[in-house]
Amino acid sequence: MGSIFTNVFGAMIGVGILAWVLWAGVVTSAKERMERACAPVTWVGKIGVSFAMLADSSEKSAKVTSDWFEGANYGCQFTLWRVFYEDDWKKERARIAAEQAALEEAAKRQQTPKPKLEDKNK
Repeated sequence: MGSIFTNVFGAMIGVGILAWVLWAGVVTSAKERMERACAPVTWVGKIGVSFAMLADSSEKSAKVTSDWFEGANYGCQFTLWRVFYEDDWKKERARIAAEQAALEEAAKRQQTPKPKLEDKNK
């Protein structure tokens, strides 16, 4: 059995993670859900940029740190998109392409002149 500090600290971390999962999952928009799920990357990035600004007054390292965390945030969102939404997106794109092809084919059929009937009385 762990100490009180371990149990309380673990419970606080667990509640924090549960709150984050609920906060990220209750929105209806997939884009907003991905932004919220990757928000901790942005939060840590802001803290990292703040420390970099404190360490280097020229703001060069702050820019590098900011760029790195922006890339990490993009990577997080891209990974979530690929895991959860890519297959649906591909199916939707295939459906749209099939509908477009069917519409183009129907338009071609309408534009094709009908063959003239020969006069049988000649």
